[in-house]
Amino acid sequence: MSIASAIDKNALRLKRSWVYLRLVKTHGMRQTKQREAILATLQEAARPLSWEEVLAGARVRCPRVGERTVFRNLREMMDEMLLVRVYLPGQPTRYELPTGEHCPHFICRQCGQVFQLPGETPEVMHGYTPPEGFTIDGEDVVFFGRCPTCHD
Repeated sequence: MSIASAIDKNALRLKRSWVYLRLVKTHGMRQTKQREAILATLQEAARPLSWEEVLAGARVRCPRVGERTVFRNLREMMDEMLLVRVYLPGQPTRYELPTGEHCPHFICRQCGQVFQLPGETPEVMHGYTPPEGFTIDGEDVVFFGRCPTCHD
């Protein structure tokens, strides 16, 4: 292993630890290997993950983590607003770390992966008047196409 890659790995580990401590300790949640594995999985993916993807990623870091443990931790982290649940058309429920912005998402039509795109979406609701009887309580911007991996 080169010195540069060792430094990069240590920097990533420190960044993960700092984010983990900031998110978990400030919300009064216990520090556990399982919770750390879940947060690291979501942070490294940098895209919304399904429950199954979170479980698989957590098991890479903590092989004995159970399904109930992952599900319970996802629920607790959502209750504490440490995670955001993402609903997208034709997709299973996904989870991502909050960004503080309302970001658009991209669904690859070939592999089915979902990505969070950079930038904030424009406010669509303010310029739209719904038909009589309809109440709008949210909006999502979703783009479809092929991701860089499938585009080749």
